Amino acid sequence: MEVHHHTHHEHEKRNWKSYFWEFLMLFLAVSLGFFVENQREHYIENQRAKEFSKSLIEDLQNDIVAIRAQKKIATTYIAFADSLINLSQTKLEGRNAARFSFYTRFAYWTQPIVWNRATFDQIKNSGSLRYFKNQKLLDKMMKYDGLVNDIESEAYNHQVRGNMLLNQINQIIDPVYHQKLSRYFLWSVDTVSKQTIENLYPSNPESLENKRSEVRDLLNMVVVQQRNLQRDIDSPWKHAEEMATELISDLKKEYD
Repeated sequence: MEVHHHTHHEHEKRNWKSYFWEFLMLFLAVSLGFFVENQREHYIENQRAKEFSKSLIEDLQNDIVAIRAQKKIATTYIAFADSLINLSQTKLEGRNAARFSFYTRFAYWTQPIVWNRATFDQIKNSGSLRYFKNQKLLDKMMKYDGLVNDIESEAYNHQVRGNMLLNQINQIIDPVYHQKLSRYFLWSVDTVSKQTIENLYPSNPESLENKRSEVRDLLNMVVVQQRNLQRDIDSPWKHAEEMATELISDLKKEYD
């Protein structure tokens, strides 16, 4: 009986070079994939930063407009405060009493700056600050945000004093005359003609000489408001406008 022997093929032995090249190819493939993914993430983050920067620039431009408008209104308030002080040195009867009441109507103005913070708040709350790789630019953004917070805190104090002033005004100004003036606002009074204002004065105004104590309390608070508004114009508002302008320039340079 013939016996058949099955031949078993032996596996060819692999040397270290084949293992090395296999490892190298695998390593390069993984590294390339990682590099491509990293570049893709970097591109996406850069695009998001660019989109945010466009929106930030618009917000900052609107902030500058709001700051300048506020400075204009505050300057009017300061001038009205000077008029009140000057009139208080006269006998508050007749036309002087009418003029004093007119300026008093605007003494409790407390309109704050309306800041455009939606974009920056979104960036902070969504953790998107990491998209901004320029640390100096990021530091400026944070400093600007902090300055706005400080200005808003002072605006709150201004409103508190304004409410106190309203109580004092109620003790001085004739409610009928107050109602007549209620359609006029500090931010638009400079558009009203001098003749129109003259016509607003009552023909037979109430004497304020018997209200000197109330007038004194009113003027002391008005002086505090005037002083703080002048400080805001000279320092924080000026600084905020300068920072906003600088940030706009930096964002445009960084993201074309």
